[in-house]
Amino acid sequence: MLYLGKSNGGFMKQNKYDDNVFFEKYGKMPRSIDGLDVAGEWPVLKKVLPDLNNKRVLDLGCGYGWHCRYAMENNAKEVIGVDIS
Repeated sequence: MLYLGKSNGGFMKQNKYDDNVFFEKYGKMPRSIDGLDVAGEWPVLKKVLPDLNNKRVLDLGCGYGWHCRYAMENNAKEVIGVDIS
């Protein structure tokens, strides 16, 4: 979650995950702990993913990196996960 607000004529980035109270509660959510196994959308998303064998994967907004882990477990050649938080 990225919020943009004007500051001194430019844009300032504020990340909700930088809020300690929010992040502590977020870290206790089942999907934060157990990853893809408890993500309701995962069975449908997994079906539409291509074969990752020997592919290079870029995961933008990777969070805890669950999709990155999946890519590595499925023989991706290279995996890069990027997250603003």
